[in-house]
Amino acid sequence: MSLIFSVTMMLPNMALAATGTGLSNSQKLEKVELMLYGNVQGGSLIQRMDVIENDVYGIATSDPVLDRVTRMYEYLIGTPSTGEASFITKLNVVEWRLKGRMSGEPVRSRIEEAETMLNGTPSSGSYAIRLDNLLKLTAYADGVVPVKTVTLPKDSLLKIQFTEEFSSRTNKVGDEVRFKAADNLYVNDVLVLPKGANGLGKIKKIRKPSAFGRDARIDIEFLYVNAIDGSKVSVFVGPLAEQEAKTVAGAAGAAVGGMIILGPIGAVGGAFVKGKQVTIPAGSMTVVQTVADQEIQGAVYQG
Repeated sequence: MSLIFSVTMMLPNMALAATGTGLSNSQKLEKVELMLYGNVQGGSLIQRMDVIENDVYGIATSDPVLDRVTRMYEYLIGTPSTGEASFITKLNVVEWRLKGRMSGEPVRSRIEEAETMLNGTPSSGSYAIRLDNLLKLTAYADGVVPVKTVTLPKDSLLKIQFTEEFSSRTNKVGDEVRFKAADNLYVNDVLVLPKGANGLGKIKKIRKPSAFGRDARIDIEFLYVNAIDGSKVSVFVGPLAEQEAKTVAGAAGAAVGGMIILGPIGAVGGAFVKGKQVTIPAGSMTVVQTVADQEIQGAVYQG
């Protein structure tokens, strides 16, 4: 229907471009732990870094602890100045090639799940070595992901699919709206937003149906979609996205099969649901557009 509205190893290459410079060391450490484990770990800074480095590198270093925090943050989340793929880009490529999606789950569980799918059981050793082994098994025999930094232009269009149901009856303002990319998005031959990449929005406003036949309405604020390099690409429903959704819906005919046409700022109303609640089923699709030009380290397409 259509709606209107390892034991010991050499440390990885640390030639990295600066990123996250506006964050405190405490914030960087928390981001690293959330990325790796899904929660913030307890203990002293040194104890926490010992655990992290052993998990990621296979060995804990003895450098000043704040240097260790910054180095780990840059290794996991930064962009190597050598032109190589970053850790998060490699992991996203592995998951995308293996499962056709990027889950956004903690690194530990993503690596273990990929190893189990391929070998029947998780492996042991450092995350860095295990990730390189997964690359060789799923995508690139030499373990090297060809990448290129490109600019994703402002107003690029992306078809998305809602992953959870939400409605004017049960949801409230501030609730998260989760979705994923329904198609791959390339800049020339460089993949920047893979199919299955997770996105996030929130419900900005809900207007309940009235006794006089006024439709319910949900206003969605789309926030971002995760790019293949782990960066967040801001998106919204603008005139181009609205027109593209109408074009796709029109081309599909009367039975659109889940294509939603959203008005400005993502307003879902219902010309066909007079005075009734609005429900958006999981699997429904619409179109968003990018807010601004953005540099992304993408994976070069190799067929």
